[in-house]
Amino acid sequence: MKRFLSILIAILFVIVGFSVLGCTSTKNVATSQLSTEDFQNLNLDPALNRQKVQNGTIMQVWCWSFNTIKENLPDIAKAGFKAIQTSPINACREGDEKGMALMSNTRTGGKWYYHYQPIAWKIGNYQLGTREEFKAMCEEAEKYGISVIVDVLPNHTSSYLPDVLPEFIEAVGGMDKLLHENGRRPIKNWSNRYEGTTGQMGGLPDVNTENPLFQDYFMDYMNDTILCGADGFRFDTAKHIGLPDDPCDDNSKENDFWPIFTGKKAINGKMLSRADELFLYGEVLQGGNAREKEYTEFVSVTASNYGGNLRRAIQQKNLGLGIIEDWNHPANPDKLVTWIESHDTYANQGESAKMTHFQLRAGWAIITARQYGTPLFFSRPQGAEATQFPGVSQIGDKGNDEFMHPEVVAVNKFRDAMVGEGEKFSNGTTRQTLIIERGNKGVVIVNLKDGTEQIKHKVGLADGEYNDHANGIKFKVQDGILTGKIKASKIAVIY
Repeated sequence: MKRFLSILIAILFVIVGFSVLGCTSTKNVATSQLSTEDFQNLNLDPALNRQKVQNGTIMQVWCWSFNTIKENLPDIAKAGFKAIQTSPINACREGDEKGMALMSNTRTGGKWYYHYQPIAWKIGNYQLGTREEFKAMCEEAEKYGISVIVDVLPNHTSSYLPDVLPEFIEAVGGMDKLLHENGRRPIKNWSNRYEGTTGQMGGLPDVNTENPLFQDYFMDYMNDTILCGADGFRFDTAKHIGLPDDPCDDNSKENDFWPIFTGKKAINGKMLSRADELFLYGEVLQGGNAREKEYTEFVSVTASNYGGNLRRAIQQKNLGLGIIEDWNHPANPDKLVTWIESHDTYANQGESAKMTHFQLRAGWAIITARQYGTPLFFSRPQGAEATQFPGVSQIGDKGNDEFMHPEVVAVNKFRDAMVGEGEKFSNGTTRQTLIIERGNKGVVIVNLKDGTEQIKHKVGLADGEYNDHANGIKFKVQDGILTGKIKASKIAVIY
């Protein structure tokens, strides 16, 4: 049966004109050369994977190599994460000496954002590993029931155009067709949708994502990534890729990127593989006429304002209910990806890098205990807390161990147990303590106080004694009243 499925799927790829576009050494590998094991763990129930990720939690294994991810999958699974999100796996600039520092002041020293500046869309780079290593990682993740989400960057190339590979330039019809007509002009008016979707952002040349030759090329990359085992994608700088009704580049016929790369439309007979199963979301940072609600017709989107508000609330020790409850987003909350910290907020000076481990866990507990939103956990590099780029981890290394902290694990598993339950928020004796109830099944308590908080709160939990799953704190429910003590800077997970 497995062999039949692999042959059938291989034939289907051939029929739609799919061609494998891997790293240099495997660029022209035929589908028929893949073993029967390539498809043995395919989820044949459409949308099941998507729902699993949406209802669960995602761990962003930032700058971890494919081999490092593979080695740590048992711990990631034990921690209760349902998916991992890799850094971009595309070809990228290398620097003069292939530096592997996360951040350096020199070209040779290395920079984490090199793989966020593609020079071609094919799997494998010197920072993260080869196509074969990516595929092996995906196969191992499948064994643990962990979905793999890949960060993709169709919007731009490397800031240094001479680094872009000639084979890619040729494939898209030459340099004249590579970029939008406006693609080398910096965005000045961020509220102008034409400028925002066709102009140069942060010194990065803006790719003509509506060029059919680019779309054909990029579809090969996407489908090869899926063929290797990817279960979803994060679209970097998504708000800089126009929606169908946005102003169109003069060199483009129509803004059809999103219909094509969400499986609603073909390009040259090629469709996005397994589109119904994929978890897809876009980095649509709020502000500057982002049209964040309109993007949800195609993908889930990031709740960047909520993350910012929550960080400030935690740092100020003010968990007022208005701040906590308000998603500060026009889209339905079931279409939101939430975070307390992302790689950008960590890398951007002054946003989140100075937050302590407990502050981050407190934020994680809040977004993960909520009914809606898909929480994304950012794996920081190793080193002292509240320090930006502490210099312990290099690119490829495992991040710190916070993803295995008992409080993180407890709220991850709490989320799994509370699917479908409503949410209710209350404060304790002050706004420094937050109580999150999920139906009549569970309660999460976050205490930001410098001292112990005495809990006496009416809940829907059945009467009885409870031992919280995070720190082993004893609680009791009698006559519908939850009582107990939670120490300073602790999280309790009760169900």
